[in-house]
Amino acid sequence: MESVDDRHVREVAELRGRLKRETQEIEERHKREARELKERHEREQGFVALAQPTVKGADAPAQAKRRRVAPAAANIVPEQPLRNPKMYVLGGKSGSVTFSSVECFDPAEEAWEEVDCMAQKRARPAAVGLNGSLYALGGFDFRNAAMASVEMLASKSSEWQKVQAMNAARADFGACSLNGAIWAVGGLDADGEEISSVERFDPRMKKWTNVASMSTGRSGHCVVAAGEAMYAFGGYDGKSVCSSAERFDVRKGLWAPEPRMKSCRKDFAAAVLGTDIWALGGHDDDALQLRSVERFDLRSGSWAEAPCMRTERSAFSAVVLNGELYAMGGLDNEYDRLDSVERFVPRANIWVDGKSLQSARSDHAVAVVGDFAG
Repeated sequence: MESVDDRHVREVAELRGRLKRETQEIEERHKREARELKERHEREQGFVALAQPTVKGADAPAQAKRRRVAPAAANIVPEQPLRNPKMYVLGGKSGSVTFSSVECFDPAEEAWEEVDCMAQKRARPAAVGLNGSLYALGGFDFRNAAMASVEMLASKSSEWQKVQAMNAARADFGACSLNGAIWAVGGLDADGEEISSVERFDPRMKKWTNVASMSTGRSGHCVVAAGEAMYAFGGYDGKSVCSSAERFDVRKGLWAPEPRMKSCRKDFAAAVLGTDIWALGGHDDDALQLRSVERFDLRSGSWAEAPCMRTERSAFSAVVLNGELYAMGGLDNEYDRLDSVERFVPRANIWVDGKSLQSARSDHAVAVVGDFAG
């Protein structure tokens, strides 16, 4: 008869084997989907070229004018998978305490570990991974004052380094990396007012430059990058929690309206998974905590409902790691702070429990950073 200890050893071995198989399947599926999307993109580009009839003579210019140009969002080329990606959760709050601590999740080890603390305590900051480095931007300090300061943790370093500060103090804002730069969008300024301004950081020039502002001020909103564009949506616009969305075309340098989300959301989280933008949780204009999820199809330009999270969450963070969507921390429907993590598995179309954070926290930020390829 099998003893309790032997059964425990066997079950642990089976679980590890299952995790290894699932990880391999996810990596293979991610590579296959990236290859298929690239091939489809090439076929579509070839089809557009072949479909254009050859017109000679005086009608040629008119025919050229009638040619339809596909929107940039329709030409989504998947990003190359990061090498040795890890997930970093930084800052946030627990009660009245503001954190400078940082936790790192290594998917290969399926474990969290503490890494070097930031130089400053930050609540409602933004985090961006770029060129193998982790950037922490703005947020509220321990006195609840919005900051413009920025610091960076390089992948080969154990210490945070001071980086050129933003042009404006920002907290409760959105940020992303796009075209080799970091973009900081909206948020609350030093006076606690919602702002619409946007600025861009060039890591080579080490300089922030103001660019075109959004159509409205936003705080508690989300910002993601997809293709050659940046999307900002939801949040509080100074009057109410909103569902509006807008898109910044990097080539044109202009913002344009996009379809509204199905739900008004503030203090929610968002990430790009495949060719969809996912918007998760948050709270509505009645301060009702949400676990609902919706996704925006970048090809069709429409929102649709997606599987709900297992837990209501606001003031939390979400990110895609190895082809799966992670949601972590935040406030539940009782406004208690969470250390729980859940992840969405696309091939099964379900949410499952993930490895919990070491510290319960809300108002934090998250980013994925891989080894710098040079």
